[in-house]
Amino acid sequence: MQDAQPIMLSVIIPMYREAARIEPTLRDVLATLSPRTESSEVVLVDDGSPDDTVETVRPYLKSRADGAVQRVTLVRLARNRGKGAAVRAGLAEARGRWRLMMDADNAARVCEVDKLLAQADGGTGIVAGSRSARGAEIDAKGFRRLTGLIFKTALLTLGLRLAKDTQCGFKLYRHDVAQAIAAHGVEDRFAFDLEHLLLAQRLGTRVEEVGIRWRHVDGGQINPVIDGLKMLGQAVRIRFRDYSGASIKPPDDRRSDAQIEVKPGEREAPARAGGAQG
Repeated sequence: MQDAQPIMLSVIIPMYREAARIEPTLRDVLATLSPRTESSEVVLVDDGSPDDTVETVRPYLKSRADGAVQRVTLVRLARNRGKGAAVRAGLAEARGRWRLMMDADNAARVCEVDKLLAQADGGTGIVAGSRSARGAEIDAKGFRRLTGLIFKTALLTLGLRLAKDTQCGFKLYRHDVAQAIAAHGVEDRFAFDLEHLLLAQRLGTRVEEVGIRWRHVDGGQINPVIDGLKMLGQAVRIRFRDYSGASIKPPDDRRSDAQIEVKPGEREAPARAGGAQG
């Protein structure tokens, strides 16, 4: 099927056990994107959820344009791989010139993408939404702020000076950088953000950071202490991994365990990438 027009913005939402939260988020995303002038799409990625996440989003899938939204696609991973693997699957399946990754809890609403797009140009590979950069408006619990500060300090100790807020789940990728990350990324769990920023650095493209409005939403899958310690271990591994051979090219075929659903009742097809619980 040919798109009505080239897609400018893809919105990628990784999901794991999000049956209770994804529908309000999806409704907000579609209501925000539909009246816009630039064409867009939504790519949902289910990371092997054992609950009703897939059944909840299926009624929203479509392969024809509705306003500016050209399609809503579901990529299904056969087993739980991790949020990083799910994001890579979405980046690979997306068609947009710019590709936004946002969280299913709607902590940062899709309307915040305009702040990122304002900084998107040919020399910028990733525009990262930030809870620490100038202009950020944050509603967060004190304990989360403390654990975030500890993690940031640990990254600086490791020499990973990649961004003020590496872990914010709201990042905009230029299409070729998205393809390279889908091809070369290997981090399946929550430390994938670090890898993406480091890969962009290795590719010789800029990373811009923009303050956004963000609010804490209960019901997530992350344990700040346990998962924070795991991320530190992953950060050490990322710090010493050799990414020097990375180059801009289309993603490879390491993606055999996923299926794509474009519209209810249509056939399912092999997806383009493997792998959203962190």
